[in-house]
Amino acid sequence: MKLVLNPSYRRLEKFMQELPLSFPTLGECIYKARNELRKFSYEGQSYVVKSYKVPLFVNRVAYTFFRPGKAKRAYEYALRLHDMGIETPTPVAYIEIKRGGLLWHSFFVSETCPYPRMMREFDSGGVAGREDILKAFAAFTADVHEKGVLHLDYSAGNILFDKQGDQIRFSILDLNRMRFVRMTPKMCLANFNRFCHDEAVVRYVVAEYARLRGWDEAVSVEEALVAYREFWTRIERKEALKRRRKSLEA
Repeated sequence: MKLVLNPSYRRLEKFMQELPLSFPTLGECIYKARNELRKFSYEGQSYVVKSYKVPLFVNRVAYTFFRPGKAKRAYEYALRLHDMGIETPTPVAYIEIKRGGLLWHSFFVSETCPYPRMMREFDSGGVAGREDILKAFAAFTADVHEKGVLHLDYSAGNILFDKQGDQIRFSILDLNRMRFVRMTPKMCLANFNRFCHDEAVVRYVVAEYARLRGWDEAVSVEEALVAYREFWTRIERKEALKRRRKSLEA
C-alpha cells in the first residue's frame, strides 16, 4: 500500500493506514455509484473520502506505468489549485493499493467543503433575483480560465458556493479530470456546456464572462450555446436509449 499524506496532517497517519479496511463502515455514505463517497469526522474535523472503482485491466496498466491514477491526480491537482489561489477542499491524502503489480484500488481524502450550496440549484428558477451569484460565478470562472485551468467535468454538481452578505465564494470538486493549459477562447466557451441545464442561465453567465474577458458578448454566447446544445442533445439521446432498453426488457 502506498500512502501519500499532506505534511499538515501527519497526526492522521495511523488512521489513514487503516482506512482501506475501515472504509465500508466509516462515517456515512453520501454518494454511491461508480465510485463511493463517505463523510466522516475525526478529532473534531470533517473529512470526505472517495473510493475509486477498481479500473479495467487496460487502465490498471496505464495508471501503473504511463499516467497517474485518479486518486493521485485529485490530490496533486488540489495542491496545485491551492498554489494558484483557486478554492477546492484541502487535500489530506491519497492511497493506492496494488495487486499483481498493478494499481487495483485507490482512495482520495480531503477536508469537507463548508459551502452549503451547489450550482445545481440554477437548473431551474431562471436568472431573476440571482444575478449577483451568476455574475460572481462568471468572474470566478474567468479567473480559473485565465490561470490555465480546464476542468473537464465543470458541472453543477462539482461547483459549491456560499453567500455571506455581499461576499460570494466558490469551490470546485472532482479534480481528476483536469488539464493545465493555455486556453483558447473556443475552449473557454465550450467549458460552459454542462454547468447548467437552463439555457437562459447559460446565456446570462456567458455574456457576463465575455464582458469581463473583453470579448464580443453576442458572438461568445452563440459559440458557447453550440457546445451546450451538443452536450445536452447527447445526454438526452443516451437517456432515451436507456429508457427504450428498459421498456424492451420489461
